[in-house]
Amino acid sequence: MILKHHKTPKCVRTRVLADSSDAARLRHHARAFGVGVGLAVGIVVMSVSGCQRDVRLADKKLRNPTVRAVTAYEITLDAQATPEQVAYVVLRAAVDDFRAPNDQAREKALDIQFDICAANEIQRLNTTSLQPEEWLYEVVNHWTPTVSHYVDDFPRTWTEAHERLVLRGPTESTEGVEECEVLIEVDNVKVGRDPNARVVIVIWLAKDNGFWRVVHLGFDAQRQDRGADPSRRKIASSP
Repeated sequence: MILKHHKTPKCVRTRVLADSSDAARLRHHARAFGVGVGLAVGIVVMSVSGCQRDVRLADKKLRNPTVRAVTAYEITLDAQATPEQVAYVVLRAAVDDFRAPNDQAREKALDIQFDICAANEIQRLNTTSLQPEEWLYEVVNHWTPTVSHYVDDFPRTWTEAHERLVLRGPTESTEGVEECEVLIEVDNVKVGRDPNARVVIVIWLAKDNGFWRVVHLGFDAQRQDRGADPSRRKIASSP
């Protein structure tokens, strides 16, 4: 579906948080009040008053994906696929999205991201006046920009990903949704940033229609300083 329109009323825009401090506050409140991963992932919706179309979505390819088994990067993501496998695929798709040489290549990378999104769970979070396909686009389209500074240190093979990805969970939310986090530490030196900062990307996932699927991408709130030791330290997984 291609959204086209000519006039859009003024409204407060929807935004997706990429800032870790805001995400940290949201996660803290979510856990304190027993809210599941859907709210805790860092998706913040600003009120939308009286607008049914977002001008930024003009001429964008909107999708209405069905949560189903898919294959990408030689990984079949069916009901038996692990959260780590899904996380690996979304990171690979983010790399291809960021490095896409043209619109066609970017749409192909976006197709993969939409194929592995937790569409039903994401739609459950929609408290805006955006239509379902518009809301889903707003969420998924922000995944790559959120983590784009670090794509040069994303794993390029499943073997490498299997060594680096760390699973936390799964747990069950107060809404009865099975959810988990997959974390990966990225090398700040490799991407030309602060060598003393420790940056951990988080992929939040939920069981949707029996499949592990991605809800959102962001950063671990507990930033740590490496001090004099630039080597990677093991991220603590769930007991």
